[in-house]
Amino acid sequence: MASVLIVDDEPAVRDLMARWVASLGLESRMAADAEQALEALRTEPCDLAVIDVMMPGHSGLWLASELRRTHPHTAVVIATGHAEAVTDDQPIADFLTKPFARDRFALAVDRGRQWRKQVLEERRWLARLSLELHDTTEQICAEVERRTARGASEEDVLAELTAERTPDVMQHGERVARYAQAVARELGCESALSPALRHAARLHDVGKIAVPEALRTKPSALTPGEDAIVRRHVDAGADILASTRTLGAVAPIVRATHEWYAGGGYPSNLAGVAIPLAARIVAAADAYDAMTQGSPQNRPRFDSAEAVAELLRCSGSQFDPHVVTAFLSVLSRH
Repeated sequence: MASVLIVDDEPAVRDLMARWVASLGLESRMAADAEQALEALRTEPCDLAVIDVMMPGHSGLWLASELRRTHPHTAVVIATGHAEAVTDDQPIADFLTKPFARDRFALAVDRGRQWRKQVLEERRWLARLSLELHDTTEQICAEVERRTARGASEEDVLAELTAERTPDVMQHGERVARYAQAVARELGCESALSPALRHAARLHDVGKIAVPEALRTKPSALTPGEDAIVRRHVDAGADILASTRTLGAVAPIVRATHEWYAGGGYPSNLAGVAIPLAARIVAAADAYDAMTQGSPQNRPRFDSAEAVAELLRCSGSQFDPHVVTAFLSVLSRH
């Protein structure tokens, strides 16, 4: 870390901190308020920003949030006369309670250095994972083409690849397919949706075979960045299916299986009837089976009554209410 931006409306405080920064062997720049700070950063980014909370115009906490959005790799240290003004969810590396001495300032700078180092390391890690996901997706497409050239069906090849790499995912897909077809029968639309529904349900998680193994087998909780990579399995699966000759029509269904009925899902934030009916059916069946089977990554296993309660709780928000009603009718007969 080489540069520090000091943001404070008091010139004497800015000058003092600038001398401290220089004594640490770092370069400093100064701004009197949030707008000046943003303009300075537009000209030249800084590694660390030390920001006063109480300033004319926008507060230091507002500026900290802006930096998190526009300069996410800049470490932020908040300086405040009121520690209670800073909450745990603020995007900061450290906070200084005024008045503070040079040694405490130096410690905050060091914490900022460690924060920035971790952020940059995570950025490189996520970039590597993203590239691996992309490359593996392309390799799977090529492998499907190679195996089908010998006469195998594309669906069977994808099922084989999934079973080889993630057996539990393929078993889950088979169960979801059975649930989905039964729900479609209950809704009176099985003939209209088949065979696309069966293919989509069976292969809805095919993209997980492209997810880096480091994430699929990670014993601890995923970071938000890692979780975002895992969520891209939906796009990977749709891309794999779109590359085939016989399953391309299934790709939009698979891509929409994690959308929410009221909006807020991924990857496209679709809602209501903009989500294909087949995808809405798969979404409910997928959730029920995942809840009742648990997961290798320590997701708690629900009994059927608990899973049903969760489907009902999320009916109208995450799941199509008509699909939930039909699904519960199916369950009541088994």
